[in-house]
Amino acid sequence: MIGIFKGLATTLSTFARRPVTIKYPDEKHVLPVRQRSFPVLTWDFDHDEPFCTGCNVCVRNCPVDCMTATMQDNPNYAAGTSDRRKIVEKFWIDYARCMRCNICVEVCPFEAIVMDNNWTGHEHSTYDRLDLHMDIDDLLRPSKSGELTVPFRPQDRIEYIERLERGEELPELTFKGARPEARQAQFERLARGEEAAIRLREPEKPKAPAAAAGAPGAAAAAQQLLTDAEGKPLSEKKIRAKRMKAERAAKEAQDAGESIPDDVLQMLIATNSEMAPAEARQAAAGAPGAAAAPSKVLTDAEGNPLSERKIRAKRMKAEREAKEAQDAGEPIPQDVMEILVATGSEMAPPEARQAAAPAAAPAATSPLLTDAEGNPLSERKVRAKRMKAEREAKGAQDAGEPIPQDVMEILVATGSEMAPPEARQAAAAAAPAAAPAPQLTDAEGNPLSERKIRARRMKAERAAKEHLARGEEIPADVRETIEMTGGTVPDSAD
Repeated sequence: MIGIFKGLATTLSTFARRPVTIKYPDEKHVLPVRQRSFPVLTWDFDHDEPFCTGCNVCVRNCPVDCMTATMQDNPNYAAGTSDRRKIVEKFWIDYARCMRCNICVEVCPFEAIVMDNNWTGHEHSTYDRLDLHMDIDDLLRPSKSGELTVPFRPQDRIEYIERLERGEELPELTFKGARPEARQAQFERLARGEEAAIRLREPEKPKAPAAAAGAPGAAAAAQQLLTDAEGKPLSEKKIRAKRMKAERAAKEAQDAGESIPDDVLQMLIATNSEMAPAEARQAAAGAPGAAAAPSKVLTDAEGNPLSERKIRAKRMKAEREAKEAQDAGEPIPQDVMEILVATGSEMAPPEARQAAAPAAAPAATSPLLTDAEGNPLSERKVRAKRMKAEREAKGAQDAGEPIPQDVMEILVATGSEMAPPEARQAAAAAAPAAAPAPQLTDAEGNPLSERKIRARRMKAERAAKEHLARGEEIPADVRETIEMTGGTVPDSAD
């Protein structure tokens, strides 16, 4: 009985208490400052774009791997309303995995991500976990709508408390460009008839494609597609990447029942893709100024150029047949010799290669890049010369003086980025381009990389030492290869 009366007394005592519950969601408690909600992206109202550049710093530092972001070129940079060259393209956060640790907010260098420290920042209950996958539109909505009134970042709060304890002047507000005040300023600009974004500079003019000299029509377009911004030919790897990208785009268009876009078709023709129509390739090959047609030895039954893999297989087969003929003491058959020459095999005699190759005057090396005896400088000395000229040029610029003429010549000759574009263009126009030596090109006539040139030189030097060890004279082609690749012809087998 006593227990029953005690229980009733406890129940009756609650009649005098005030209720502790509230009518949620109509009534809500004030959230504490240290409360952590979910991360959101911030919108830059001054430039009318996200603060995020897609740099993936937050993605790499996320401990639960719940974030993904991609980057793209910023169109507003060319329009003159932004200084961000890159901008975020897509962004996803899986709120079902997010542990709200604030690490992404702390490591972001651009104030692009912040914790939405209000009720809308954590009210995300759903019946399906997939609905907690937030894309870039969901993540930007609180900032763009003006609901991001209390952006929270731990380091800002720590600095605020430290200055408050020391009695110092409180720090300025952060995330100014993403607060409702900046949004209101944008509305006022629009009301005055101004643009949504603050204009920083005049829009960039579209770059007109430069016409290739001496190669009008389709050949000029192909040449332009396979060169970089400075007009230099692309490497084989970059050309292959361009061809593969164009082939993917062409396949997508074909699968959708659409015609291949003109720009994709031009890239297919320029990179000699098998997906380019045969008549288009023939038209490009027959255009004035087009590249010379490949040897019949390097084409298939339909006249299409062989792939690199098939050319390599053809060369290896011809080398085996030539070696068998040499071992039997017989001359190399004429058809095998043609394949050796066409594929650039080292087994082809030098006189046969020279007869097949058009006569070309060797390119004269700039006197600035040669020693007292007229020999070309090594790469290390050229680099040292360029760095010295760049230091002198920077010193002249810092002093407000023009770059001396001799320093400018060295900058241009060594290909320094400090050389003005007009000086480099003038030098390129004054010096006609010459075809590289056969020892420095591959089977297709493309210049070899430094690694391959070094390997070719080392191979020739080994062959020369082997001849000297046998008491034989170094062959002319081996000697020529060593000299053209910048090596030293050995005097002995040691």
